[in-house]
This record gives sequence, C-alpha cells and structure tokens, in this order.
Amino acid sequence: MADYSIWMLEYSHCLTQPMGCIFYGQWNAGTRPFPYSYVYVEGEGHKILVDVGHDDDGTNRVLSERYDVIDWQPPAEVLGKIGVRPEEIDTVVFTHVHYDHAGAARRFPNARFYLQRKDLEGAQWALENRRLFESIIGAIDPSDVEMLVGLEREGRLELLDGDLELFPGFEIKLAEDTHTFGSQYVVVRAGDEPWVITGDNLYSYENAEGIDQSGVPVSIGFGGGSCWNTLSAIDEMHRTAIDSNRLVIAHEGATFDRHPSRLYDDRLSVAELTLAPGVASRITTPSSAQPSTTFSTRS
Repeated sequence: MADYSIWMLEYSHCLTQPMGCIFYGQWNAGTRPFPYSYVYVEGEGHKILVDVGHDDDGTNRVLSERYDVIDWQPPAEVLGKIGVRPEEIDTVVFTHVHYDHAGAARRFPNARFYLQRKDLEGAQWALENRRLFESIIGAIDPSDVEMLVGLEREGRLELLDGDLELFPGFEIKLAEDTHTFGSQYVVVRAGDEPWVITGDNLYSYENAEGIDQSGVPVSIGFGGGSCWNTLSAIDEMHRTAIDSNRLVIAHEGATFDRHPSRLYDDRLSVAELTLAPGVASRITTPSSAQPSTTFSTRS
C-alpha cells in the first residue's frame, strides 16, 4: 500500500471564465471564476508535480493576458506555501502541452518530465498546419513545444506510448483524442483511497456530476478532440475515483470549498486533499493566510 499526500496549488486565475468553455452547450450562461492550478504529490520518496503552470514572459504572458488570467505567482512562491522548493521536484507529469500546464517547465531544473508522445507530436503537426487549425490551438505556445523537444533531446523528457505505473500506487493513464491529441491523467492510490488528477478533461465537478448535480455528465466546452471520447474519459475517471470529491480538477474553484484550504494574501488558495499517515498539515494558519471562503467571493 502506497502512502501519498496531495495538495492543489492555485498559481493564478481568471475571474470571468465563460461557462461555454467549461460546459459544452452552455453558450449564454454567463461566467464564473476559474482557478489555474497544479497538483503536488509527495510520497514513496518522491516530490512530484502534475503540471507546472505557465510562465510570466514571452508568449506565455501574451496568452495569459488574452485570456484575462491575473494574479500570477511563480512556482517558488506557490510551492513555498507548503514548504517545498522548485529545485526539490524530481518528477513532473504533464497532462498535456497547453501553455498553462507546461509553460513553466524551465523553473524545475532537477525534474524528469513525462508526456504522451501523441500529445507532443500532435501539437507539432497542428502548428505546422496552423493555417487550418488556428482557431483551436490558441492554448499551444510554439515556444513551449520547442522547449519540450529540447528536454526530450537532453534525455529529461520521456515520451510515453500509453499507460504507465510510474511509482507504486502512482499510475499515468492515456486519454487519447479528448481535450488534446494525447491528454493523460494520473491515478494516485493514497492508502485505500484512489485519487484521480484529471487534467483538462474536466474543468468542474459538474462535468462528472451533471450541471446542478443533474446526474448527466457534460463534456468540457473547450478542446480540440472528440466530445464522445471526453465523456467516456470523464466516466472512466469518475468510476476510478468512486467519490467525485476525489477528482482533482486544476480549474475547479469548488475544490477549495470541498476540502481543507487556505486563501492567502495574494488571493490564491491551497487545498490540502489528503495526508499520508504521520504527515502534518501544511496549511495551518500562517501569518500570511486566512481561512478560505467560497471561491466566487474572491476578488
């Protein structure tokens, strides 16, 4: 049995994300706040990030401004809230190549990276044919793709061809032709509990639970792949997690209401999802924190 602790770390956010992006078909349903986060997993001798967020320069900054993403903080500040330094991260799993998930990779000098081959090669192909695909590749930063190719040449990025149990109780799963060409998600078996770090095939618990808990799953509204495959992946992840509260969704603000969390003075929150036996809480009240409130009240 593996012992892992899991935190979701918000590093920036958009306060007015269109509902049509979050839920397929909700074109005129207004907006809601939308955190940008990555997930830190610690256990079995490893310090792991699932995704790394975007950076604050170059095309990454252009894209974050285009999408009204604000309050960005660097990994050193975000990870520092739970007592971790970027240099300590030994493993990074990219769920996909979009800029807000892979753009800050250079800030983790000692990490080994994992990505599906289909996702990198698909992004390269889409960029080579951007005259045709420009309208659906807005979250791909060409400089990120170049960086990832360079990491692969250096031997620091391993390109996967399907599922992999990377560490005991830590599994990477391919979700092909969903949000992106080769999206992947992570299953972490923390003691007896399966936790699923979903990547962007879910933006909200309601993608799995149904809007207003209707019980009818709904695909995300933003993506370049098949909604049929996305709904199948959502169902697979939901069944794996058993309890939808164990779906770890990096863009879901309700995470900070459903789990112990802290809202910091920089207007960004940390959710402490599960702790391994003997691991103390890292979000007990420091001078820079206050108890988190409903995400929608944060402004």
